[in-house]
Amino acid sequence: MQSLLTCPTSPFLLPPTLHSLHSQTLLQLQSNHIAQTKLKPIPQNEIHARTRLFNLYLQMYVNAGAMHEARKLFDEMPDRSLVSWTIVMSGYARHGPASEVLMMFWDMLCGSGGGLLRPDSFVFAVVLRACGMVESLSYGRGVHGLVLKQSNVVDSFVENALVSMYASCGALEDAAVVFGGIDKPDLVGWSSILSGYVKNGLEEEGLRIFCDMVSGGIEPDAFAFSMVLGPCTNLECWDFGTQVHCYIIKMDFDSCLYLENSLMDFYAKCGDLEGMRRVFSHMSEKNLVSWNTFINGYVHNFHYLEALRIFQILMEKVSQCDDFSLISILKAVTGLGHLDHGKEIHGYILRAGIETNRYVVSSLLDMYIGCIDHESLYARVEVPLKLLNYLEGGGYDEFIMTSLLKWCSLESNLESGKMFHSLIIKLDLKSDSYVLSSLIDMYSKCGIWEAAKRVFTRVEQPDTAPWSALISGHSWNGCFAEALKLFRKMQFDGIEANEFTFTSVILACLALENLRKGKELHCKILRSGYESNFSVVNTLINLYSELWQHKQALKLCSMIPDSEISWNFLIQACLGAEDYEIIHKLLWRIQVSYGNLDPVSACDIFASCSSPVLLNVGTQAHAYMTKRGLISHPTINNSLIQMYSACGKIDEAVQAFNLTPEKDTCSWTSILSARVEHGHPSEALNLISQMRWKNKPADQSTFSSVLNACAQMGLVDEAFRLFFSMKEVYGIEPLEEHYSFMVEVLGRAGMFEEVLDFINGVPTFKLGPLIWRTLLSSSRIHGNMKVAKYAAEKLLELEPSDFSANLLIEQVLLTLGEWDNALKRKTKTKSMRASSSWIEIRNRIYEFASDENPAKEVSAKLAEIEGKMEELGYVADKNHLLHNAEEEEYDGVGLHHTEMKALAFGLISLPQGMPVRVVKNVRMCGDCHSACKFMSTFLERELVVKDPYSFHHFRDGKCSCRNTW
Repeated sequence: MQSLLTCPTSPFLLPPTLHSLHSQTLLQLQSNHIAQTKLKPIPQNEIHARTRLFNLYLQMYVNAGAMHEARKLFDEMPDRSLVSWTIVMSGYARHGPASEVLMMFWDMLCGSGGGLLRPDSFVFAVVLRACGMVESLSYGRGVHGLVLKQSNVVDSFVENALVSMYASCGALEDAAVVFGGIDKPDLVGWSSILSGYVKNGLEEEGLRIFCDMVSGGIEPDAFAFSMVLGPCTNLECWDFGTQVHCYIIKMDFDSCLYLENSLMDFYAKCGDLEGMRRVFSHMSEKNLVSWNTFINGYVHNFHYLEALRIFQILMEKVSQCDDFSLISILKAVTGLGHLDHGKEIHGYILRAGIETNRYVVSSLLDMYIGCIDHESLYARVEVPLKLLNYLEGGGYDEFIMTSLLKWCSLESNLESGKMFHSLIIKLDLKSDSYVLSSLIDMYSKCGIWEAAKRVFTRVEQPDTAPWSALISGHSWNGCFAEALKLFRKMQFDGIEANEFTFTSVILACLALENLRKGKELHCKILRSGYESNFSVVNTLINLYSELWQHKQALKLCSMIPDSEISWNFLIQACLGAEDYEIIHKLLWRIQVSYGNLDPVSACDIFASCSSPVLLNVGTQAHAYMTKRGLISHPTINNSLIQMYSACGKIDEAVQAFNLTPEKDTCSWTSILSARVEHGHPSEALNLISQMRWKNKPADQSTFSSVLNACAQMGLVDEAFRLFFSMKEVYGIEPLEEHYSFMVEVLGRAGMFEEVLDFINGVPTFKLGPLIWRTLLSSSRIHGNMKVAKYAAEKLLELEPSDFSANLLIEQVLLTLGEWDNALKRKTKTKSMRASSSWIEIRNRIYEFASDENPAKEVSAKLAEIEGKMEELGYVADKNHLLHNAEEEEYDGVGLHHTEMKALAFGLISLPQGMPVRVVKNVRMCGDCHSACKFMSTFLERELVVKDPYSFHHFRDGKCSCRNTW
């Protein structure tokens, strides 16, 4: 190896003029050095000048990143100053390897290469930085001890370096002690402690430190902003992040490309796609990272089509992408199931020559797993095998094999799984924990228990992954008790559970309806630190929701960031349990926290508001969805129409329909159903004509609505024409509900002989309780008790414990005068289900049950209404009362049913003229119906009652149901 002092060095990264000057200077120095050493000692001032010149060249090499040349020059320097050591050590700290800094520092302390030198603050700062880079806490503590011995070197550089070193090594308590001892921390010190907390996962504490820094008068720089945006993104703190964004604009950092990319990622992770779009559109410069972040934002929020559109624009404008772009867009293709798009991207990968990238190949495998057709075993195996051939030298790794085994699990493809198992053994991947876990999962999903257990037993020291796969396999195959036993054994062996383990065991508790075990598991989850994990908490919400622990499920909503919460479990469970109060609180929480919602969640929210008592919440949800830009989605628009219809707001439902940009069959069917349900059958028939004119295909729900409209208007011939056209013209097979509507058409027209003939022609497998219930209702209304009793007997044969069926039969027996039988039936009905009604007043839902006495104010209001009605000549309908009741008991007794209590409370609580809306869980009786019609003549406001069978809008003595409910 030639000496740098005896020959010109390589011109690496140096301009020709500098290199020429460097060579000449070195030669001159060499000749002077040889001549002077022969004659006499070199004067001290010349030595210093020569050293300074060498330091100049050392600095040039370091600045150019040529550390090899810099070190060779340093090693052959005859005289080295402290500056020489500092330059080279700072170069290693900057360009690496940082471990060389520690070795050089030790040599310097030992006096290697010259006299003993005393480190100054710059040297200590460089060494401490290197300690942090290699995470050598013990070496850093030793350097800290030397700093304390040389108190004169302690300045802001050293203090900040100490904070950074301790934070980088994970010793946050020591970092905080050093930071607390700094008299007036500057921006570097604040950034060091902030960075330390963020990088060590204490992100909430990092946000607090940022607030303290700003409140202390320190203005952040781009690095500090980048540090605080990370926690905002990971914790999905939308409010805090938007304030940071405003501060970035105020400090004029909004044109910093790195910060703009971080802001896009923040908005995307918080579900604020509009915010992400604003940042992207305002960027003056966009690099590939910007495009990748933009695309991945849409993929993260399941907007796959938009991600594909942006990717197309990227390829048109930039004409290039990298592996990150391809991995993101392949996820979008997988989510859409668009195999054709996936093949196009696969072709681009081949043309670009990046088919050997393992991560890209793994994403391609996942894409084909999600999209591949199921024509034959050959078609399902051919593509994965071809992808594996792209890997040069057969370089299969654990990621590729894990994807392949996942595919076999999803396909239940045992033959391919065995083939890949053989390949794993051949390639000696059988010691990888994740590969073995995937094997266990594959055999479990394919139902081969012995093979799964055999693979598990061959794992020398099974860690969390194999245990989780085995437990998950048992839960998958319905062996829930065995899954719990395996979990106990796993804990006994001291193996820590992960999110997949907890999820599988929670599902086992849910299947076994073991609430006690589920609560025990919840405590373990808290101790293990998984209380904020998305999958675990959602599964817990599902557990508590299904087991009727709705309040506990609601509490869990605060355990993870709101934008990650899947609200569907709790909403659906509360709807089934008629727990409107919890739904109300849940929706309020979503709005306050600005929670992230996908179209499915948005539709579930509108469905949960589909009750007159939740109209106020529904309108708030509508405003919230509009603010989040979700209303333009066709499915959400349809849910909005259905929500307003179910809340009794037909005008708002029509407005939502008119504002729907792309009306599909569901949109038309929703507004058709709304018109019919609210007593507007003629408008419904007009809508079906418009559908034909616009060539909108009808479906089964469309025909249900239009047949219902014909029933309300008494259009028997039109109903039969439409009914027969279902199969002959539209190719739609009639369901039981369509036959029941035809029974209602004939029944409402009083054509009972034709009804019975029609029922005799209904296929036996479609002759269900709905048809007999419809016949029973219409025959009771027309007073045909013979047919009514026949229908009641048939209905009881099919549903002996059905509440509504028993209630209808009770009313038939009353009409026939069979009082004792009616009394027995009433006793049985009461034991089956209690009547309840609900009303919403100022964002609170009130329930009125049949077995509870109303408050004094409500009783007084009912007495006031009864008195007014008696003055105007109202007489109670005694046909709905039992024969052996005393006169004073049934005189006006209908006003004491639950819907009347709720209406009275609404009249007390709501402003004059405001509609009163009530929901009841059983059919409204005839006396209450007559009373409400009479009340609407003098109360000067609309009364709305929704029972399971109809909407009742009472205005001016009339009801929208036309007395045919």
